[in-house]
Amino acid sequence: MKFYSQMASLKWPASFQGKIFLVCFVSTHIPLLSLLAFFAVRSEVGGSLPVLAIATLATLLGTGLAFAAMAAMMEPIRRSSLALSDYLERGDFPDLPTGYGDEAGQLMTNVQRAVATIDRQVGRLADVALTDDMTGARNRRWLNAYGIPMFEDYKKAGKSFGLLVIDLDKFKAINDTHGHTVGDQVILATADIIRVNIRATDHLVRTGGDEFCVLMPSAGGSDVALAAERLRKAAGQSLRGIGLDQTVTVSIGAANLHRQDSGFLDTYRRADAYLYKAKQDGRNMAAVAS
Repeated sequence: MKFYSQMASLKWPASFQGKIFLVCFVSTHIPLLSLLAFFAVRSEVGGSLPVLAIATLATLLGTGLAFAAMAAMMEPIRRSSLALSDYLERGDFPDLPTGYGDEAGQLMTNVQRAVATIDRQVGRLADVALTDDMTGARNRRWLNAYGIPMFEDYKKAGKSFGLLVIDLDKFKAINDTHGHTVGDQVILATADIIRVNIRATDHLVRTGGDEFCVLMPSAGGSDVALAAERLRKAAGQSLRGIGLDQTVTVSIGAANLHRQDSGFLDTYRRADAYLYKAKQDGRNMAAVAS
């Protein structure tokens, strides 16, 4: 790396390709030009001019061809470097040719494979970071990074959007009576019930210990009301079969995006207020904001 470091410190030529060309020029053309100068000095200038002219033109032509060929041969390195830069800066996935066996071809192949591997791993890590590890639902990090921006996009576009806020009834009593292991089973079962009873386009988010919300893009008022009641009934029926000596139910608050809502928090607070109303009215209820 010592010679490379010395060459890299040169201000001119600035490019890697230019530095390689400089090395080639110095090692081949200076001796040739020195030989031409020697013959020019030792012989009559007049008689040497045609030979010098031809040799000089041939040298310049060869230099130009060498530079063009070198630029073409540097293309794999240039493409590999550009592919890495585009992936790091913009996330653009490269499309490098991978059918060449020499060192430059192997460089392109290895860059393509490395980026593909990194991209898969980053995708998996991102998915893990955005997923609740107990239930497999989305978590608050996903809600902040993707859920709320999605809501805001629908608001700007004037589209409908529904929101359900779901809470297990008397969950603390379940934990106190049966222990946290049973409590975890109840949470898992609740998440599964919700997942089965919402649309494929809806998004289930675990927002707290026994609290969930469901984001419902393009859902109108009747869609939200029907979904809330369907989930309440399904939870009340399915949670009887998990080995508890008591009925486990959920309360649900539901709301739709209103034109006057300034953002996600307004809609969420309205749904949460109706969840509180469902609790106050006796639990095991679905209360829908008007």
